[in-house]
Amino acid sequence: MKKITVKVSDETYNLLIDLSARRQETVSSIVRKILEKGLTQEAAESGIDAVTEAVRKAMRDVLRPTEDRLAKLMAKAAVAAATAMYMNVQTIADLGKHNAVEIYNEARVKAAAYLKERDDNE
Repeated sequence: MKKITVKVSDETYNLLIDLSARRQETVSSIVRKILEKGLTQEAAESGIDAVTEAVRKAMRDVLRPTEDRLAKLMAKAAVAAATAMYMNVQTIADLGKHNAVEIYNEARVKAAAYLKERDDNE
């Protein structure tokens, strides 16, 4: 064992003396146990932090291609939806309906309400 010298406040010293008397152990033994417990806990927390960061990095690396692919698919879906929307409005107008935009807005409100409905399978 190696010897170290530590200075503590009067309050800490008095707490150690009281604890020593209650446990019937030496102050050195109590300080050694507290120090070892604190170091073990600190090492465990540091280890957990390292493992947590490694897991997060691995998950980011694995999920990044999927996230990129989903973003591209969503962009394509948005373009397709916008194209369909404008084609529908144009088709309605070509059919001689003068209120094509009104029909579109009404359909959009109904579509939004439909999307908010809860599916029984959810």
